[in-house]
Amino acid sequence: MKKGIYCLEGLWDQNLNNKSTVLPILELLHKGSICNYIYQTCATKEELEFFLKKWKQKSIITKYPILYLAFHGKKGQIYITHKNTYSLNDLALILEDSAKGKVIFFASCETLNAAGRTIQSFLKKTNAIAAIGYKQEVDWMIATAFELLVLDALQQDRFDSRGIEKIERKIKSEYGNLHQILDCRIVVNKHLHFPRKRVTKPLR
Repeated sequence: MKKGIYCLEGLWDQNLNNKSTVLPILELLHKGSICNYIYQTCATKEELEFFLKKWKQKSIITKYPILYLAFHGKKGQIYITHKNTYSLNDLALILEDSAKGKVIFFASCETLNAAGRTIQSFLKKTNAIAAIGYKQEVDWMIATAFELLVLDALQQDRFDSRGIEKIERKIKSEYGNLHQILDCRIVVNKHLHFPRKRVTKPLR
């Protein structure tokens, strides 16, 4: 089953003539029949919260389990505007425990340059299986290429403990040293427990 991407993108520049956007990444994945997407822009806190609440709806979150947040960022936060930020805790309060088995990808500089306990608290509150993001400022073009690869990699296995481990290995082993150049961090929710499948022995 294709894992749809639910993308929310902020304003990259106060100059409205700046046409920077992650939308071509989504269009390329869609045109390649890799996955579907929903895309919205957010210029205010109210817009961000409105679309996050939309994502929580069962009819949407089931088909679009990848939340792709494309904003400027800083340690533990994303920027809604050049002055207003939104923290991981703010996001957790909106999402609550609705993101069970989902992946949240922060396409924002430095957001995951936060303490491990802060990120684990975010994952515990949201129930997301993993958060992906950067610990430093990143180059736009290199990050764009990397994000295309990561979003494709997320299609390759299930969103459970074993599947996420395989996806993480793929990202770190098959794309050269891009994850090191960009200081990408993949944090798996240590609070989730996946029961082992019971193996039934065949009758003789």
